[in-house]
Amino acid sequence: MMMASIIGFILVTVVVYGEALVPAADMMIYGDDIHRSYYFFREFFNLWIRQGIFPWWNPYIFGGQPFIADPIVNIWYPVNWLFIFVPLNIAYAWHTALHVVWAMTGMYTLARTMNYSLFIGNKQKHEQRLLRIGAWVSGVVFGLSGFFAARTWSGHVDVIAAASWMPWVVWAIDMAMTEGNKKRIAIAAGVFALQLLSGYQTMAFMTVIAVGFVAIARSYAIKQWKPVGLALRVGVIGIGLAAFHLLPVSEFFRASIRTFQLPYSWASYGAWSFQSLIQMLNPFFFGDQYTYQGPAPNFGEHSAFVGVIGLLLAIVGAVVSIKNKRMVMGVACVAIAVFGVWISLASHAPIDIQRILWEVLPMYRYVRIPARHLILVVLGLSFLCGVGFTYLLAATKKWRQWAGVLISGLVVIEMVMFARHFIELRQVPERRHDHELVHMLTQDIAPYRTLQNFGVWLPARDALDFDSSMSYGIYSATGYSPSILRPYFEYIARSIGRSGEQAMLSHDVQVPYLSAANAGVIDFLNIKYIIVPPENDPFAGNMRYKLVWDDDRNKYRLYENTTVFPRYFLSDPSCGTADVTSYTPNKVVLAVSSTCATTLRSSEVWYPGWTATIDGKTARIDKENNVFRTLFIHQGKHEIVYEFRPTIFLFGGIISVLTGILLLLWLRKPATGADLSNIG
Repeated sequence: MMMASIIGFILVTVVVYGEALVPAADMMIYGDDIHRSYYFFREFFNLWIRQGIFPWWNPYIFGGQPFIADPIVNIWYPVNWLFIFVPLNIAYAWHTALHVVWAMTGMYTLARTMNYSLFIGNKQKHEQRLLRIGAWVSGVVFGLSGFFAARTWSGHVDVIAAASWMPWVVWAIDMAMTEGNKKRIAIAAGVFALQLLSGYQTMAFMTVIAVGFVAIARSYAIKQWKPVGLALRVGVIGIGLAAFHLLPVSEFFRASIRTFQLPYSWASYGAWSFQSLIQMLNPFFFGDQYTYQGPAPNFGEHSAFVGVIGLLLAIVGAVVSIKNKRMVMGVACVAIAVFGVWISLASHAPIDIQRILWEVLPMYRYVRIPARHLILVVLGLSFLCGVGFTYLLAATKKWRQWAGVLISGLVVIEMVMFARHFIELRQVPERRHDHELVHMLTQDIAPYRTLQNFGVWLPARDALDFDSSMSYGIYSATGYSPSILRPYFEYIARSIGRSGEQAMLSHDVQVPYLSAANAGVIDFLNIKYIIVPPENDPFAGNMRYKLVWDDDRNKYRLYENTTVFPRYFLSDPSCGTADVTSYTPNKVVLAVSSTCATTLRSSEVWYPGWTATIDGKTARIDKENNVFRTLFIHQGKHEIVYEFRPTIFLFGGIISVLTGILLLLWLRKPATGADLSNIG
């Protein structure tokens, strides 16, 4: 019957996604972050891997930063290999749809294995059928909920992927807690490790919260702390197995702007209001993804719709779970949903739990938009929906079969109609770009940078998306990403007279804007071309900046900086020259000729893993302004080779291998002591 349920989930998903699964060659499913960012990360990886180069480093955005360690990339996650072997315009729809089916199946598995029979009675064949149908309804509600459907339009592929693992992790760890055997612990650790690999670690953090509620409920039910201990053990093993990914990502995170100590107002931005609760009954109360006028930031972040029917069933399930003290998972899901709503309200709640956690737990200082806790609401309500459905059908003996078909059919119709609202086809990103502009910017032989000096939301971005520079081989001094190396960001912030913290409050996905007053920084950063909107042009009339193009259609102006510095140059230019002879993501080769001992300066960002050799001999890389790579050289002609070798991946890999070996040895070791089976 499991296979029949999965086939049902697939059919429902195909109905929702429709033509997006088989688009024309120049069309693809629309998702804002896909079309504005993620698409170009995948193109960049595919471009270089097909040339036989594994791109550890990305030199094309933010003056250069790690690529494989960027959490957006998460190339180690097997499902993401789809982007390598399948055309991107097809791969994104399939990637999202597969994870929706996976989310449904996970919720089905979680709901199906929980002990509904406690309130049904003995396990007769027809009652087992009720359990399966109730679990299937839970799966449909979860996978087509507002959290998944609205984020499809937002293009949050990594959020969808990570969230789809949540019911699987809760199920696997709960099975480990209730059975307590080694096999269950190992399976749970592996499932958790896969979620950690899938991307967007905030969803893993939300999963830990959900598991915490379940573990506490299990411990309370048996008046022992063993379930909590088992859950912690699973978590440690899972983290160890995923260390080869988590360690580099953690290093990147610690070096990024996400470590700024920002005020609580930053963390609480994006909270629900009490009026937002109306969206549980009318998801478009504030408008849809185009017309939304509710609390900031947008529709996608505030959508937790589980259907009107689903919500009513969940209320029934909550009442049943609370009345039946043996319904441990049901009670835990009530607590999970209530916690999710409460913390999503942040300062609007009677007690601001978000603020308390922000002050007490370090992790909460880096979690923005409280409404992201709505995944907990959707998880809890989806499970309870199945409980309510099963209970009502169990109580309806004569009309049970017809009632089941009617209610489940209405749930499917309601959720499919809602989810289809967010499926849209648009042309692939390259089609909207200004290809004359692209051609002009790619003509220079020497590596020069471009600066898109405007907000990432303005129409001028259609001419050249911020991250599209990766696809075209255009080096950029900015980009569109929440992960920007902190020293680089602070360097630019200081140049406009602001601290990094001050600048990030208004620029958290791009570098601060520059003007003609920052000519020295613009020159040093190797910025030769600057794109600005005509309504806000800080370079007009300045003789250092030559107006090359004034485009009325795409609403931008292109300036050429006539005093730009080369990417690499000698501290004393009169001593000689430094010419780039080879430039690939992981390696830069320079020919330097100098008549004196001097410093080879650059606007290339320093990061752990960069090495240098002078004529084949290892040399020490110094840092200028704590940001840029510099090298002392002696008089003469030299070949300088910079190479990026991120050994952090090796260290992480060693931890993962050792964890795997120890886990296997532990599994082979004969069990001793009391069996923990059936402690729940």
